[in-house]
Amino acid sequence: MIKNTLYYFTLIISIFLLTRCKSGNNEQDLDTTDKKNVKNEVLTHIKNPLSITISKPEKDNYIFGEKIQITVELKDTVSEDTVVLSVNDKNIAVLTKDSNTFIWNTENGHTGRNIIKAELDRNNQRFNKQLFITVFSDIIPEEYTYKIKKVYKHDVNAYTQGLFYHNGYLYEATGLKGESTVRKVKPETGEVIRSFAVPEDVFGEGITLFDNKIIQISWQAGRGFVYDLNTFNQIDEFTYSGEGWGICTDGEKLFMTDGSPEVKILEPGSYSVISSFEVYDNKKPVKYLNELEYIDGYIYANIYQYDKIVKFDPVTGRVAAYIDLSHILPMNDYTHDTDVLNGIAYDEQNKRLFVTGKKWPKLFEVEFVKK
Repeated sequence: MIKNTLYYFTLIISIFLLTRCKSGNNEQDLDTTDKKNVKNEVLTHIKNPLSITISKPEKDNYIFGEKIQITVELKDTVSEDTVVLSVNDKNIAVLTKDSNTFIWNTENGHTGRNIIKAELDRNNQRFNKQLFITVFSDIIPEEYTYKIKKVYKHDVNAYTQGLFYHNGYLYEATGLKGESTVRKVKPETGEVIRSFAVPEDVFGEGITLFDNKIIQISWQAGRGFVYDLNTFNQIDEFTYSGEGWGICTDGEKLFMTDGSPEVKILEPGSYSVISSFEVYDNKKPVKYLNELEYIDGYIYANIYQYDKIVKFDPVTGRVAAYIDLSHILPMNDYTHDTDVLNGIAYDEQNKRLFVTGKKWPKLFEVEFVKK
């Protein structure tokens, strides 16, 4: 009896100790898991350790060509931290705790808004901080007027949205829903040689010639069209965000406006936006950029609702000149349908420049003359 009692007592004690020991191991595992979870939570919710400032000079706006000092501060930095500094998505420097400033010349950017960004990779997390600066042109624009050399007929029903010259003919895009066309025109007579109707629900806008293809954009449909130059058959279509106003090419890239000061640069073929800049003179941004023409390294743009053309650098965005075309269309040629100046075309071989307007009865060959 005593042996049985001793046996059961020993058995109970052993079971208790085993249970206690097992329970202790579970608590240890739980504690380790909790610590890992807490650590991961801290990493997930860690505050951005980056700050970025313009330390010299400190102001809101800058002049093209002005140098600025960019300073990046790192909180809780470790020795292996490196920060990649970029401007307008182009890497310009790698900064560290001991070397955290960089002098950047604004002439390596463009006018208008420039984006300065700092990026840090730490513990498999990426942090970034960015700021924006506005750059004004350092050039006082030249002022031009015009001299009319010849006057040609123009279709008064053509709501001109785009215009270019090629091999003796003008190619014109007209707008308005249900009336939008692309046409080939003999400039000496105004005769329409070939015409193609754009889909009725599309308000046609600017056109340009690239690689023997006519590229056309539309106003608010977000659709672009590509036509064969010789047949006018549509061979491609693309989409884009925002509005489309004017388009031109330098032979390598496409430049597109949307009525704002911004000019988007598109890659031919994919028609994707690869970069952009804003057009500024020495005092202000230039809004309402409309129909475009690339001439001798500059872009000429109609300014919507104004009898004025702006000439600007397609690399820096700086305005080089304004051309005043006030009263080029005589008042006695106006009707209730006559609209604004729009349409620039350049005959590169013969150095001839053409301008017209929406539903104007005349097309003008002009020379720009300095005031």
